[in-house]
Amino acid sequence: MAAQLPSVEDLDPAQREVYDLFPANLSRGLVMTKASAKPYLALGLSFRTGALSAETRELVILRVGAVTNAPYEIHHHVPEARAAGIPDSMIDDVLSGATSFGDGRVDVLVAFVDDLLAQIKGGGAGTGPMQEFYSDNEIAEVTLLVGHYVMTAMFIKTLGVVPEEFVADATSILADATAKLYDERVKDGR
Repeated sequence: MAAQLPSVEDLDPAQREVYDLFPANLSRGLVMTKASAKPYLALGLSFRTGALSAETRELVILRVGAVTNAPYEIHHHVPEARAAGIPDSMIDDVLSGATSFGDGRVDVLVAFVDDLLAQIKGGGAGTGPMQEFYSDNEIAEVTLLVGHYVMTAMFIKTLGVVPEEFVADATSILADATAKLYDERVKDGR
């Protein structure tokens, strides 16, 4: 049985601030954690301005969503992938479990994500093939991104967070949230 997410009308001011930052059902679940909600969103949004291209970021997120069977992640990130210029055929292949994409960089990336997920109980994924196409900083960021979205998948599936019935423009919501957090960091001198 799914957890009862708070309604937007019942959020206290601190919770409402988090929800207004990222107005989605995920935020309604995150605010139940009290102090973790905003930092968690900040980590997720930080990948939008990190070392990875939008294409790489979205391919990773879609693969994690597919492997962890997290429809919420897929629902939110297919539009992001399209906005990053990823063709629908590649999106479909990533989601269906394909391992060859006709692009060595994507082949290595998806294989690395699959290895990270397979090695959760093991000794960690090998980075050798990734080093041909990605810097050490990018490999570190891909690894953290996979971990973040595995944690998100566990959270949304456990609490029963479902995709919103109506999302105005997910890409704009994410861009706006990223800009708001950036402005807060600048204001705070961070």
